[in-house]
Amino acid sequence: MRVGLAPRRDAVDNIPGVPGIGPKTAGALMSRYASLEELYADLDQIAYLPLRGASRLPARLREHREAAYLARSLTRIHCDAPLGVGGDSLRRRAPALDAVEDFCRDHGFGQQLRRQAERIAGLAS
Repeated sequence: MRVGLAPRRDAVDNIPGVPGIGPKTAGALMSRYASLEELYADLDQIAYLPLRGASRLPARLREHREAAYLARSLTRIHCDAPLGVGGDSLRRRAPALDAVEDFCRDHGFGQQLRRQAERIAGLAS
């Protein structure tokens, strides 16, 4: 789970975190603390954890608190986004094969996508 403590130049997602706290240290901290709030509430005790460079961590975390919370916000999955659709339109159903056929023809897709749609339609019935 990403909580905002990853290194500043994460090659995968380019989301800044707390500089100098890499994946191992972040993992160790998050295995001890259930949340950033809990970690920051116990910040002074972090210096005594059996981690490499632990004595420097509280100052680093204080200095880059905003970056940690920003990273968490940027990586959080928001489940409260309005969808604008109702329950029936979200229920699983067989694909409309005519529409799939038209889409494939219009966009230059081959037979493989059409066969996959037919297979799915067979499973849904």
